Amino acid sequence: MKRLQKIIPSGLSARFALLLLASLIGVNFVAAYLLAREGTSFDQAARVQGDMGRLVAIVTALESVDAQTGATTLARSNTAFTRFSLDDLPVGSSSMQSVPHIENDIAQALPGHAVKVIDGATDATEETPFLLLLSVQLNGGPHSGKWLNSLVYPLPTLKAWKWKVGFFVPLLATLGGTLLVGMRFIQRMTDPLRRLAAAARAAGNGDRSVRVRERGARELRDTAAAFNTMQQRIAEFENERTRVLAAIGHDLRTPITSLRIRAELVDDPAISAPMVRILDEMTVMTSDFLQYARDQHSPETEEETSLSELLQRICSDQNVNLRIHQSARPRLQRVAMTRAIGNLIGNAKRYTGSAFVSLNRDGNVAVLTVEDDGPGIPEAQLKSVVEPFVRGESSRSEKTGGVGLGLSIAKGIVTDHGGTLTLSNRPSGGLSAEIRLPLGASLPQRSAPAKGVGT
Repeated sequence: MKRLQKIIPSGLSARFALLLLASLIGVNFVAAYLLAREGTSFDQAARVQGDMGRLVAIVTALESVDAQTGATTLARSNTAFTRFSLDDLPVGSSSMQSVPHIENDIAQALPGHAVKVIDGATDATEETPFLLLLSVQLNGGPHSGKWLNSLVYPLPTLKAWKWKVGFFVPLLATLGGTLLVGMRFIQRMTDPLRRLAAAARAAGNGDRSVRVRERGARELRDTAAAFNTMQQRIAEFENERTRVLAAIGHDLRTPITSLRIRAELVDDPAISAPMVRILDEMTVMTSDFLQYARDQHSPETEEETSLSELLQRICSDQNVNLRIHQSARPRLQRVAMTRAIGNLIGNAKRYTGSAFVSLNRDGNVAVLTVEDDGPGIPEAQLKSVVEPFVRGESSRSEKTGGVGLGLSIAKGIVTDHGGTLTLSNRPSGGLSAEIRLPLGASLPQRSAPAKGVGT
């Protein structure tokens, strides 16, 4: 079973094509076998088609040359499976069955000549059964009025196939034509599925504007419509969530600022200090809200960027160590990627007080790593901590602020660049955040108007 799975192609169109090809070959093989088994009529047609030219040439020669030359020509025309003779009457008897369609073929090749063709299978008196008896009456020359009789014997199996090959050409032509039409039909049938898969990949990279054209079979149209509806609803939900976050962050800023001013006016530090600290945390939260909302609608254009130069500037501003093993120049939204890397560095410094940044390449992928030497994050939380509003506070510092949007913002920006963000705990302790960005690839569209995939 495993060997069979290796042989069978994985693509749906390729599987349909293989099934169609196997079916057509099977049907044509059966047709060829039955045709080959039909010895009498098939062999008769094959022999007549093969010997027609020679028969016409002999008749023409006998009507054009003298008697001695005609006799020599006739003798040399005999083969082991075809015998010619000149007689006063056509061979055969009235009880033997004629073959009208072969008579018509010979009459068209030799107009004005009387033709008789007898089926050899109807003659039970011959010890060696023959295939056909051909008789053509000559209309000129020294043998005018006589009949050229030809006794045609069946060919051996191997030799017969040489005569039969031409009859299989229509079968092969039918096979090729049907296969071409079937392949085109399969391609058109599976093309909507390929477009849907491309749209799903784009949606997985955060593109909520991509749509699939609703065409093809009813089931494919229904699937495309369901996908488009899902995309529309997700886009509406994300827009509404972003609007709410932006509104909350904006509306809270003014009262928080007013409360902080009042808290600073309290004379007793034991009372004012905790109040100021709580208000500062609320300020960080509102800033996260606004930052998250801005990142969802970034109008920035992409450009080819030197990651080494970008990291040198970021690490210099953040006062962290940088190791560049191999440089890279991917296409980036500089401001957005600066924010993503800054969030990772800031997250590491916020929780552990230090960060270590490195840049390398893995083939056609740029690999950027931000590490710290803190306690790390429990394995069960590594995947969920990059989701919005999820924090790893239970294993790290209890004194940090924020609402858990920093890593989510970073992941969204990296995903919009066609890359991946992976968190893992270092064996020596601490957390490692790895960004992998494809080189030489354009960014997937995220905020363009709704569009269809394909043409």
